[in-house]
Amino acid sequence: KYKGNPEGLTKLINRFLTRMTDIIIKNGGTIDKFMGDCIMAFWNAPIEDVLHEEHAVQAALDMQEELKLLNTELTAEGLPNINIGIGINTGEALVGNMGSDQRFDYSVIGDAVNLASRLESSSKDLKETLVISEETTKGLDKAFDFKYIDSIKVKGKTEKIKVYTLKGNN
Repeated sequence: KYKGNPEGLTKLINRFLTRMTDIIIKNGGTIDKFMGDCIMAFWNAPIEDVLHEEHAVQAALDMQEELKLLNTELTAEGLPNINIGIGINTGEALVGNMGSDQRFDYSVIGDAVNLASRLESSSKDLKETLVISEETTKGLDKAFDFKYIDSIKVKGKTEKIKVYTLKGNN
């Protein structure tokens, strides 16, 4: 649709990213970076948030609801709809200024971060918009109604990972 219209594609992506960014910030998330049409975000830094898992899952729910509204607008404008995949994981990570002597960013790295990325990548194959690690679901069963999807093998892991979504989600 946008092959010969990079300006139109840029407007569409910026429109999408702005709405998703607002939701992440509203739910206490920190934007790490934008990668094309993707957003990398994390919770619990630079300000501690004891409810970071809950806030991340709520942000994912809010993003999906906002996407429905955006897609309704896009349909009315004769534009293609947007689909997303979201991966959420909880774990230890290194957070701080990273990069080179010439340029650096406030970012996060670690195995837990890599797993979140792998979960997002698995969303298409699993046919689920939201894929959540078992670690994230711990203690949140009173706030959310999780549904077990499967145990999956992801790149960089020797053991399978149990993954979940939310009931009624997709």
